[in-house]
Amino acid sequence: MTSVVQILLVLHWLIRGKLRFRILHLTKMPSLWILLLLFFWHLLGMGYSSDLNYGLHDLKIKLPLLLLPLVIGTSEKLSPRELRIVLLFFVAAVFSASLISASAILGWIPMAIRDFRDASLFISHIRFALLVDMAVFILTFYALRPQARNYNQWIYVFVAVYFIGFLILSKALTGIVVALIVGVLLSLRWILTHKGLTVRWFALIGVLTIPILVSSYIGSEINDFYTVKDDLTQLDRSTLQGNLYWHDTTNLQLENGHYVGLFWCEKELRTAWKEKSSLSYDELDHRGQDIKYTLIRYLTSLGYRKDANGVSRLNTFDVDLIENGFANANYRNKNRFHTRMYELIWQVDVYRKGGNPSGHSLTQRMEYLKTGWAIVQDHPLWGVGTGDVPSAFADKYIETDSSLETKWQLRAHNQWLTFTIAFGIIGFLIMMISFFLPGIIMKRYSHYLFLLFILVAFISMLNEDTLETQAGVAFIAFFYPLFLYSIPDEKRI
Repeated sequence: MTSVVQILLVLHWLIRGKLRFRILHLTKMPSLWILLLLFFWHLLGMGYSSDLNYGLHDLKIKLPLLLLPLVIGTSEKLSPRELRIVLLFFVAAVFSASLISASAILGWIPMAIRDFRDASLFISHIRFALLVDMAVFILTFYALRPQARNYNQWIYVFVAVYFIGFLILSKALTGIVVALIVGVLLSLRWILTHKGLTVRWFALIGVLTIPILVSSYIGSEINDFYTVKDDLTQLDRSTLQGNLYWHDTTNLQLENGHYVGLFWCEKELRTAWKEKSSLSYDELDHRGQDIKYTLIRYLTSLGYRKDANGVSRLNTFDVDLIENGFANANYRNKNRFHTRMYELIWQVDVYRKGGNPSGHSLTQRMEYLKTGWAIVQDHPLWGVGTGDVPSAFADKYIETDSSLETKWQLRAHNQWLTFTIAFGIIGFLIMMISFFLPGIIMKRYSHYLFLLFILVAFISMLNEDTLETQAGVAFIAFFYPLFLYSIPDEKRI
């Protein structure tokens, strides 16, 4: 439907005629030409690409970066009322999608949600979280406008609060981080432009409190993770059934403060698990992981020993979690955000201790960035070209003998690094100019809506290859020209 709607927009633009007027108008729009460099530089990069098939595929995905700015930029400017209708329809669409996703998470509709990534039923969970962030701040904009009717303001605030709750429910950490950063920056902007000194000071204290609280929370989570509860000087030699334990004191992996390597008795584990589950001890769980390692980590997280007694203490809900690939008892907890924070700390801890980052979102990204930067060092000036980014990564993973499994050997997950890999330092600078300069030429950075979009888009491109998927390209290609050319000429909310 995204493609169909874009085609309809272009057809409408052509059918309406006035092409001569539009072309003449285009010659007087330097901001639009600079914005179109986002597409044309990819076209230029085809000139030194060896993989033309992938290059053409990439150009097809990025075609909206040419078409939508051209259509929106050379069409009549929307009135404030028309812009509000468009944006509130967007909010309504995001709201509808989030309700369906929330219903799936809460088990109200029959869909298997085994992972927080499954919570976004329509597009990538990260990109959907960015749309939710946009919806939150758009609602904030209209709620704070003096022209807003009182009952409308309450509706906007209620829906915005709901969206924040949805981000927490779906463990959308990227969306939460982006919302916090953008919220703080927009609040600082408001503080700097507000005339009342007392109000400014109180608001500034409130805004600065947010990063302090977040830092304290993260510090508390890290401290709790590394608080060891096992005593290595007192290790029993045998189980209650008289079988010997195996203690691997070199394995420093932790689960809820307990060492995974202690108190193993595989003989008892195998027998006891057979009585609890229809899945064999030597099978894979529903996430494709060795179920015995999921079981061992889960028992460790509860502080149970890895023996018959430990397995016997598991209830039906525990067994179901283990079968579905959840390796920590924190997943019993309804505090989904705490669970997600624990996952990320655990990933970094395992990675630091030499563990394989495959399948772990945060530490995989560390490998992607390291590999991507190595490619840049090989091709610093002009990069590898539009079509050769995937093959450059594949070759570099082989060259560096990466610990990542083949299926997890992906791209940079950082759009700015991807630009540098494809087009070198020169191309990176051109992309930065194309992204930031149009707003300067049009004097849009003083407007809340444009600044909101730039912040969300820029931060998303630090954590994702935003322009490598249809959803990400549509997000940038639609909102950038919409806010660049259709927002009212006003400097404050």
